[in-house]
Amino acid sequence: MSEKAASGVWVVGEQKGSQLATVTLELLTVGRSIADALKEELSVLLIGPESGDTVRILAEYSPDNVVLITGEQTQHYLPEIHSDSIASLVEKSRPSVILFPATYDGRDTAARLAARLQVGLAADCTEIRVDETGRFVQIRPAFGGNLMATIHQPVTRPQLATLRPHIVKPVKPTKKITPTVHRVAAVPASTHYQKTILKAVREVADESGNLDEAEVVIGVGRGLGGKDKLSMVNRLAGLMNAAVGGSRGVVDAGWLPHNQQIGLTGRVISPKLYLALGVSGAVQHLVGVRTAKEIVAVNIDPEAPIFKVATFGIVGDMFKIVPLLIKELETKPPIEPAVQSK
Repeated sequence: MSEKAASGVWVVGEQKGSQLATVTLELLTVGRSIADALKEELSVLLIGPESGDTVRILAEYSPDNVVLITGEQTQHYLPEIHSDSIASLVEKSRPSVILFPATYDGRDTAARLAARLQVGLAADCTEIRVDETGRFVQIRPAFGGNLMATIHQPVTRPQLATLRPHIVKPVKPTKKITPTVHRVAAVPASTHYQKTILKAVREVADESGNLDEAEVVIGVGRGLGGKDKLSMVNRLAGLMNAAVGGSRGVVDAGWLPHNQQIGLTGRVISPKLYLALGVSGAVQHLVGVRTAKEIVAVNIDPEAPIFKVATFGIVGDMFKIVPLLIKELETKPPIEPAVQSK
Protein backbone atom coordinates (compact mmCIF):
# COMPACT_ATOMS: atom_id res chain seq x y z
CA MET A 1 0.00 0.00 0.00
CA SER A 2 1.47 3.37 -0.94
CA GLU A 3 2.11 6.01 1.69
CA LYS A 4 0.06 8.58 -0.25
CA ALA A 5 -3.05 6.40 -0.31
CA ALA A 6 -3.01 5.67 3.43
CA SER A 7 -4.74 7.84 6.03
CA GLY A 8 -6.13 7.24 9.49
CA VAL A 9 -4.86 6.11 12.88
CA TRP A 10 -6.48 2.94 14.22
CA VAL A 11 -6.40 1.66 17.78
CA VAL A 12 -7.32 -1.99 18.33
CA GLY A 13 -8.92 -2.16 21.75
CA GLU A 14 -9.26 -5.10 24.09
CA GLN A 15 -11.93 -6.33 26.44
CA LYS A 16 -12.26 -9.31 28.74
CA GLY A 17 -15.79 -10.54 28.89
CA SER A 18 -17.89 -7.40 28.89
CA GLN A 19 -15.25 -5.25 30.59
CA LEU A 20 -13.14 -2.79 28.64
CA ALA A 21 -9.42 -3.17 29.38
CA THR A 22 -7.63 -0.06 30.68
CA VAL A 23 -4.94 -0.51 28.03
CA THR A 24 -7.55 0.44 25.41
CA LEU A 25 -7.90 3.87 26.99
CA GLU A 26 -4.11 4.20 27.20
CA LEU A 27 -3.87 3.45 23.47
CA LEU A 28 -6.61 5.99 22.72
CA THR A 29 -4.63 8.64 24.60
CA VAL A 30 -1.55 7.90 22.48
CA GLY A 31 -3.62 7.50 19.33
CA ARG A 32 -5.27 10.89 19.76
CA SER A 33 -1.85 12.54 20.00
CA ILE A 34 -0.60 10.71 16.89
CA ALA A 35 -3.75 11.43 14.88
CA ASP A 36 -3.66 15.15 15.76
CA ALA A 37 0.01 15.40 14.81
CA LEU A 38 -0.60 13.64 11.48
CA LYS A 39 -3.89 15.52 10.93
CA GLU A 40 -5.73 12.24 10.42
CA GLU A 41 -8.83 10.67 11.92
CA LEU A 42 -8.65 8.41 14.97
CA SER A 43 -10.67 5.18 15.00
CA VAL A 44 -10.95 2.54 17.70
CA LEU A 45 -11.77 -1.06 16.76
CA LEU A 46 -13.25 -3.41 19.33
CA ILE A 47 -13.90 -7.06 18.57
CA GLY A 48 -16.38 -9.00 20.68
CA PRO A 49 -19.81 -8.72 22.29
CA GLU A 50 -21.01 -5.16 22.81
CA SER A 51 -21.80 -4.12 26.37
CA GLY A 52 -24.04 -1.23 27.35
CA ASP A 53 -21.28 1.14 28.51
CA THR A 54 -18.63 0.39 25.90
CA VAL A 55 -19.47 3.14 23.40
CA ARG A 56 -20.00 5.72 26.14
CA ILE A 57 -16.61 5.01 27.74
CA LEU A 58 -14.80 5.04 24.40
CA ALA A 59 -16.51 8.30 23.39
CA GLU A 60 -15.02 10.04 26.46
CA TYR A 61 -11.60 9.73 24.79
CA SER A 62 -12.83 11.44 21.60
CA PRO A 63 -12.14 9.03 18.75
CA ASP A 64 -13.60 10.10 15.43
CA ASN A 65 -14.96 6.60 14.82
CA VAL A 66 -15.90 3.61 16.97
CA VAL A 67 -15.94 0.35 15.03
CA LEU A 68 -17.63 -2.56 16.80
CA ILE A 69 -16.89 -5.94 15.21
CA THR A 70 -19.33 -8.53 16.46
CA GLY A 71 -20.55 -12.00 15.61
CA GLU A 72 -21.08 -15.44 17.06
CA GLN A 73 -17.38 -16.32 16.72
CA THR A 74 -16.24 -13.25 18.68
CA GLN A 75 -17.56 -14.50 22.04
CA HIS A 76 -14.02 -15.65 22.83
CA TYR A 77 -10.65 -14.59 21.48
CA LEU A 78 -9.73 -16.40 18.27
CA PRO A 79 -6.64 -14.87 16.64
CA GLU A 80 -7.61 -15.86 13.11
CA ILE A 81 -11.02 -14.18 13.42
CA HIS A 82 -9.42 -11.02 14.83
CA SER A 83 -6.65 -10.72 12.24
CA ASP A 84 -8.87 -11.62 9.27
CA SER A 85 -11.58 -9.17 10.32
CA ILE A 86 -9.10 -6.30 10.72
CA ALA A 87 -7.39 -7.20 7.42
CA SER A 88 -10.74 -6.98 5.66
CA LEU A 89 -11.31 -3.47 7.01
CA VAL A 90 -7.74 -2.42 6.13
CA GLU A 91 -8.30 -3.36 2.51
CA LYS A 92 -11.35 -1.09 2.39
CA SER A 93 -10.20 1.91 4.45
CA ARG A 94 -6.37 1.96 4.08
CA PRO A 95 -5.20 3.35 7.46
CA SER A 96 -1.66 4.68 7.86
CA VAL A 97 -1.13 3.49 11.45
CA ILE A 98 -2.55 0.64 13.54
CA LEU A 99 -1.76 0.41 17.26
CA PHE A 100 -2.20 -2.72 19.37
CA PRO A 101 -1.68 -3.37 23.08
CA ALA A 102 1.42 -5.45 23.83
CA THR A 103 -0.68 -8.09 25.59
CA TYR A 104 -0.89 -11.79 24.79
CA ASP A 105 -3.89 -11.22 22.50
CA GLY A 106 -2.58 -7.97 21.02
CA ARG A 107 0.84 -9.41 20.15
CA ASP A 108 -0.78 -12.45 18.57
CA THR A 109 -3.21 -10.46 16.42
CA ALA A 110 -0.64 -7.84 15.39
CA ALA A 111 1.88 -10.44 14.23
CA ARG A 112 -0.72 -12.32 12.20
CA LEU A 113 -1.98 -9.11 10.62
CA ALA A 114 1.55 -7.97 9.73
CA ALA A 115 2.20 -11.30 8.00
CA ARG A 116 -1.14 -11.14 6.22
CA LEU A 117 -0.54 -7.56 4.95
CA GLN A 118 3.20 -8.14 4.37
CA VAL A 119 4.18 -5.07 6.41
CA GLY A 120 6.54 -4.50 9.31
CA LEU A 121 5.69 -4.56 13.01
CA ALA A 122 7.44 -2.68 15.82
CA ALA A 123 6.76 -4.83 18.88
CA ASP A 124 6.72 -4.00 22.60
CA CYS A 125 7.26 -0.27 22.17
CA THR A 126 7.79 1.96 25.19
CA GLU A 127 7.05 5.15 23.25
CA ILE A 128 5.15 5.96 20.07
CA ARG A 129 5.09 9.49 18.68
CA VAL A 130 5.43 11.79 15.70
CA ASP A 131 8.92 13.31 15.56
CA GLU A 132 9.95 16.85 14.65
CA THR A 133 10.07 15.96 10.94
CA GLY A 134 6.48 14.70 10.95
CA ARG A 135 7.38 11.01 10.82
CA PHE A 136 5.55 8.41 12.88
CA VAL A 137 8.25 6.66 14.91
CA GLN A 138 8.28 3.77 17.34
CA ILE A 139 10.78 3.42 20.20
CA ARG A 140 11.58 0.10 21.83
CA PRO A 141 14.41 -1.47 23.85
CA ALA A 142 17.07 -3.49 22.03
CA PHE A 143 20.05 -5.62 23.07
CA GLY A 144 18.52 -6.56 26.41
CA GLY A 145 17.48 -3.00 27.20
CA ASN A 146 20.98 -1.56 26.80
CA LEU A 147 19.94 0.46 23.74
CA MET A 148 16.74 2.17 22.64
CA ALA A 149 15.91 1.67 18.96
CA THR A 150 13.97 4.33 17.04
CA ILE A 151 12.04 2.72 14.19
CA HIS A 152 10.37 4.30 11.17
CA GLN A 153 8.73 2.37 8.36
CA PRO A 154 9.17 4.65 5.32
CA VAL A 155 7.64 2.50 2.57
CA THR A 156 4.83 0.13 3.54
CA ARG A 157 1.48 1.09 5.03
CA PRO A 158 -0.12 0.62 7.45
CA GLN A 159 2.61 0.97 10.07
CA LEU A 160 1.93 -1.53 12.88
CA ALA A 161 3.11 -1.23 16.47
CA THR A 162 2.32 -2.74 19.85
CA LEU A 163 2.58 -0.54 22.96
CA ARG A 164 3.24 -1.90 26.42
CA PRO A 165 0.45 -1.46 28.98
CA HIS A 166 0.89 1.13 31.76
CA ILE A 167 3.40 3.22 29.76
CA VAL A 168 1.00 6.18 29.78
CA LYS A 169 -1.96 7.19 31.90
CA PRO A 170 -5.34 7.49 30.16
CA VAL A 171 -6.18 11.17 29.61
CA LYS A 172 -9.49 12.44 28.30
CA PRO A 173 -8.92 15.15 25.66
CA THR A 174 -10.20 18.65 26.32
CA LYS A 175 -11.61 18.80 22.79
CA LYS A 176 -14.72 16.66 22.74
CA ILE A 177 -15.64 14.73 19.63
CA THR A 178 -18.85 12.75 19.19
CA PRO A 179 -17.70 9.61 17.37
CA THR A 180 -19.51 7.94 14.52
CA VAL A 181 -20.37 4.38 15.55
CA HIS A 182 -20.01 1.62 12.95
CA ARG A 183 -21.18 -1.94 13.55
CA VAL A 184 -19.74 -4.59 11.26
CA ALA A 185 -19.81 -8.36 11.20
CA ALA A 186 -16.65 -10.33 11.86
CA VAL A 187 -15.16 -12.29 8.98
CA PRO A 188 -16.17 -15.96 9.31
CA ALA A 189 -13.45 -18.45 10.11
CA SER A 190 -11.66 -19.89 7.10
CA THR A 191 -12.15 -23.56 6.31
CA HIS A 192 -8.36 -23.90 6.63
CA TYR A 193 -8.65 -23.66 10.38
CA GLN A 194 -11.46 -24.49 12.73
CA LYS A 195 -11.30 -23.95 16.48
CA THR A 196 -13.86 -24.37 19.21
CA ILE A 197 -13.47 -22.83 22.65
CA LEU A 198 -14.55 -25.50 25.12
CA LYS A 199 -13.84 -23.58 28.31
CA ALA A 200 -12.36 -20.23 29.33
CA VAL A 201 -10.41 -20.21 32.61
CA ARG A 202 -8.95 -17.17 34.33
CA GLU A 203 -5.27 -17.75 35.09
CA VAL A 204 -4.55 -17.87 38.82
CA ALA A 205 -1.34 -16.11 39.80
CA ASP A 206 1.17 -17.89 42.04
CA GLU A 207 2.15 -16.68 45.49
CA SER A 208 3.91 -13.67 43.94
CA GLY A 209 0.54 -12.24 42.86
CA ASN A 210 -0.56 -10.54 39.66
CA LEU A 211 1.61 -7.53 38.87
CA ASP A 212 -0.80 -6.22 36.25
CA GLU A 213 -3.81 -6.03 38.54
CA ALA A 214 -2.42 -5.42 42.03
CA GLU A 215 -2.95 -1.98 43.54
CA VAL A 216 0.03 -2.56 45.85
CA VAL A 217 3.32 -3.97 44.56
CA ILE A 218 6.46 -4.76 46.55
CA GLY A 219 9.63 -4.69 44.46
CA VAL A 220 12.89 -6.21 45.64
CA GLY A 221 16.40 -5.54 44.41
CA ARG A 222 19.80 -7.14 44.84
CA GLY A 223 19.85 -5.63 48.31
CA LEU A 224 17.63 -8.55 49.34
CA GLY A 225 20.77 -10.68 49.45
CA GLY A 226 19.31 -14.03 48.43
CA LYS A 227 16.25 -16.07 47.53
CA ASP A 228 15.97 -17.36 51.11
CA LYS A 229 15.09 -13.83 52.26
CA LEU A 230 11.91 -13.80 50.13
CA SER A 231 9.90 -15.40 52.94
CA MET A 232 10.05 -12.10 54.83
CA VAL A 233 8.91 -10.17 51.75
CA ASN A 234 6.12 -12.64 51.03
CA ARG A 235 4.92 -12.30 54.63
CA LEU A 236 4.73 -8.53 54.22
CA ALA A 237 2.99 -8.92 50.87
CA GLY A 238 0.36 -11.16 52.46
CA LEU A 239 -0.40 -8.54 55.11
CA MET A 240 -0.62 -5.78 52.49
CA ASN A 241 -2.42 -7.87 49.86
CA ALA A 242 0.43 -6.95 47.54
CA ALA A 243 2.07 -8.59 44.53
CA VAL A 244 5.82 -9.18 44.58
CA GLY A 245 8.18 -8.31 41.74
CA GLY A 246 11.85 -7.68 41.33
CA SER A 247 14.58 -5.93 39.41
CA ARG A 248 16.41 -7.55 36.52
CA GLY A 249 19.31 -8.42 38.82
CA VAL A 250 16.98 -10.38 41.10
CA VAL A 251 15.49 -12.29 38.16
CA ASP A 252 18.91 -12.97 36.60
CA ALA A 253 20.03 -14.37 39.96
CA GLY A 254 17.08 -16.78 39.90
CA TRP A 255 15.39 -15.39 43.01
CA LEU A 256 12.16 -14.62 41.14
CA PRO A 257 10.72 -15.93 37.85
CA HIS A 258 10.99 -13.79 34.71
CA ASN A 259 7.27 -13.00 34.69
CA GLN A 260 7.76 -11.10 37.96
CA GLN A 261 10.49 -8.82 36.54
CA ILE A 262 9.68 -5.11 36.70
CA GLY A 263 11.33 -2.74 34.25
CA LEU A 264 12.13 -2.02 30.63
CA THR A 265 12.75 -5.68 29.76
CA GLY A 266 10.03 -6.94 32.10
CA ARG A 267 6.64 -5.69 33.27
CA VAL A 268 5.54 -2.07 33.27
CA ILE A 269 3.24 -1.61 36.26
CA SER A 270 0.94 1.13 37.47
CA PRO A 271 -0.10 0.39 41.07
CA LYS A 272 -1.43 2.87 43.61
CA LEU A 273 1.58 2.04 45.81
CA TYR A 274 5.00 0.70 44.87
CA LEU A 275 7.21 -0.27 47.82
CA ALA A 276 10.82 -0.68 46.67
CA LEU A 277 13.00 -2.73 49.02
CA GLY A 278 16.72 -2.74 48.34
CA VAL A 279 16.15 -1.47 44.78
CA SER A 280 18.90 0.91 43.68
CA GLY A 281 16.80 2.34 40.83
CA ALA A 282 18.54 1.70 37.51
CA VAL A 283 17.00 3.56 34.57
CA GLN A 284 15.63 0.33 33.10
CA HIS A 285 13.79 -0.42 36.34
CA LEU A 286 12.41 3.09 36.80
CA VAL A 287 10.77 2.94 33.36
CA GLY A 288 8.69 0.06 34.70
CA VAL A 289 7.26 2.02 37.65
CA ARG A 290 7.05 5.57 36.34
CA THR A 291 3.24 5.57 36.29
CA ALA A 292 2.90 4.29 39.88
CA LYS A 293 0.85 6.76 41.92
CA GLU A 294 3.08 6.60 45.03
CA ILE A 295 6.59 5.18 45.39
CA VAL A 296 8.07 4.39 48.81
CA ALA A 297 11.73 3.36 48.77
CA VAL A 298 13.81 1.65 51.44
CA ASN A 299 17.54 1.52 50.77
CA ILE A 300 20.67 1.62 52.87
CA ASP A 301 22.42 3.84 50.28
CA PRO A 302 21.35 7.49 50.58
CA GLU A 303 22.62 8.12 47.03
CA ALA A 304 20.48 5.40 45.44
CA PRO A 305 18.74 6.75 42.29
CA ILE A 306 15.39 5.36 43.48
CA PHE A 307 15.18 8.22 45.99
CA LYS A 308 15.03 10.77 43.16
CA VAL A 309 11.65 9.45 42.04
CA ALA A 310 10.29 8.23 45.37
CA THR A 311 7.35 9.97 47.03
CA PHE A 312 8.80 8.91 50.39
CA GLY A 313 12.27 7.55 51.06
CA ILE A 314 13.69 5.69 54.05
CA VAL A 315 17.47 5.42 54.35
CA GLY A 316 17.96 2.31 56.39
CA ASP A 317 18.42 -1.45 56.58
CA MET A 318 15.40 -3.26 55.09
CA PHE A 319 16.06 -6.21 57.42
CA LYS A 320 15.36 -3.96 60.39
CA ILE A 321 12.55 -1.91 58.84
CA VAL A 322 10.47 -4.69 57.23
CA PRO A 323 10.15 -6.79 60.44
CA LEU A 324 8.93 -3.68 62.27
CA LEU A 325 6.39 -3.05 59.51
CA ILE A 326 5.24 -6.67 59.66
CA LYS A 327 4.85 -6.48 63.44
CA GLU A 328 2.80 -3.28 63.11
CA LEU A 329 0.54 -4.71 60.41
CA GLU A 330 -0.05 -7.93 62.36
CA THR A 331 -1.73 -5.89 65.10
CA LYS A 332 -4.05 -4.15 62.61
CA PRO A 333 -7.19 -5.41 60.85
CA PRO A 334 -6.29 -7.14 57.57
CA ILE A 335 -6.18 -5.01 54.46
CA GLU A 336 -9.00 -5.90 52.10
CA PRO A 337 -7.84 -7.30 48.73
CA ALA A 338 -8.06 -4.81 45.91
CA VAL A 339 -7.43 -4.80 42.20
CA GLN A 340 -7.30 -1.91 39.81
CA SER A 341 -10.52 -0.92 38.15
CA LYS A 342 -10.55 -1.59 34.46
